[in-house]
Amino acid sequence: MRNFDASAPVIIGVGEASRKTVTGEWPSPRELAGAAIKLALADTGQQAAVAAAIDTIAAIRTFEDSGVSLGTGSPDNAPEAFGAVGGIRATRLIYADVGGQSPQAMLNELAGDIRRGTCALAVLVAAEATGTAKRARKAGVNLDWSLASDTPFDNRLSSFPILSRTEIRHGIISMPLAYSLIENARQIGLGLDHDVYAQHMAALWSAFSAKAETRVHAQFPGFRSPGEMLTDTNANYPLTDIYRRWHVAQDAVDLGGAIILTSAGKARELGVDQSKWVWLAGAAEAAEPPLSERAVIHRSAALDFAIPAALDQAELTSADLGPVDIYSCFPCAVFAAVDSLQDPSRPLGDYTLTGGLSFFGGPGNGYSVYNIAAMVDALRQDGSKPALVTANGGVMSKQAAGIYTAHQPEVAWSGEVAKGYAPVPLTLDDAPDGKARVLSCVRPAGKDGFGPATVLVEMEHGARAMAVMDTPPDKALGNIIVQVTPGEKRHIAVPIR
Repeated sequence: MRNFDASAPVIIGVGEASRKTVTGEWPSPRELAGAAIKLALADTGQQAAVAAAIDTIAAIRTFEDSGVSLGTGSPDNAPEAFGAVGGIRATRLIYADVGGQSPQAMLNELAGDIRRGTCALAVLVAAEATGTAKRARKAGVNLDWSLASDTPFDNRLSSFPILSRTEIRHGIISMPLAYSLIENARQIGLGLDHDVYAQHMAALWSAFSAKAETRVHAQFPGFRSPGEMLTDTNANYPLTDIYRRWHVAQDAVDLGGAIILTSAGKARELGVDQSKWVWLAGAAEAAEPPLSERAVIHRSAALDFAIPAALDQAELTSADLGPVDIYSCFPCAVFAAVDSLQDPSRPLGDYTLTGGLSFFGGPGNGYSVYNIAAMVDALRQDGSKPALVTANGGVMSKQAAGIYTAHQPEVAWSGEVAKGYAPVPLTLDDAPDGKARVLSCVRPAGKDGFGPATVLVEMEHGARAMAVMDTPPDKALGNIIVQVTPGEKRHIAVPIR
């Protein structure tokens, strides 16, 4: 190879495991992670040499340690514990921050360390056994996945606001409710009625379900036709006024995944066959304020920054891309990337390599370990075009993007992640009083039908506010004019007839 870039970061091994391949009735995250690490080591073709060279293990934070406990406990030191079952040790141990962006963001960071020579060889690992934990709780089985350790590690846990107090106070208490505000804002912005927009979501998710059939470890495989996505078929019950069960990330999974990366020079030194290598060619990250405080709510300004910025680093355009996997917790997260990429020729099913978080499965913070693994598989099979992976955390709050190639990039990646996006949050009116226009809305679904509507509004004087409509009219709420009255706990909106 001419002008061999010895310090360039490359992925040299990937491994995935699941309850389909790990023995035992109640597999723990440690067992799933350990199995994935062993498979990733074997994938390098130089298992012993690679294992001996590892100096960093970075684990993606489990749901149990992210404030979503199922009572199973967890290891005191997850990166150490996951590595031990995989037969590896490292002097540097990192436990990543909360958020679905963290696998790609962590890979970006480790790749930068490799480029700068401060990391020789790293393992990025994720595991969740939420499915097992839920089955055990239903069966009355007590699981204890705790493990004591006094080994120091880099424990990263930020206080980044996913939902604001105002949003929670006005009924936005779950991700389906929060994302419904984005989805409904997009429907309103496009000027589509509910049924037409539902058909758009059904077509997208049906195409994604077909892709899940191609992945061995998909947790909820099975093709769903667009018609099935619009009905109660297969327990596809309503969750909100716009989402049904199979529109959302399914977290009852048992999955482990591992990625091994090092420099091209180290990979050559270790004897890893070059056909295994996948190169990072561009990386970008961006973060948003809480949803209600964003100037634009019907698409992702952070993704509009991150995707072009990563492509620019690699001196590529969206038309140059081959494999693409967009983080797909909800349809609007994919539609946002479709809007950013502006590639009308790409079929809907080609925005995923795994089937997405509804059909492959939504393993807490760790999904992007699996879409990166799928990307590596795709580039090894056909490396003629570069690949794009995106990762999303919160309410489309944190974005990370990576551009990958099967061959040494034409433009060497510098090791620096593009992070130039700096949004200015809007200030919400704390005592809204007067006429307002509905920008978006959501109604939760229950056994007795749909509940009150949470509305995001623009006041007559231009300020943004939130309110609750206790008895919404039986019609589309987008752009209707309401009278908003301030309240101590929550503000009230009433349609003006």
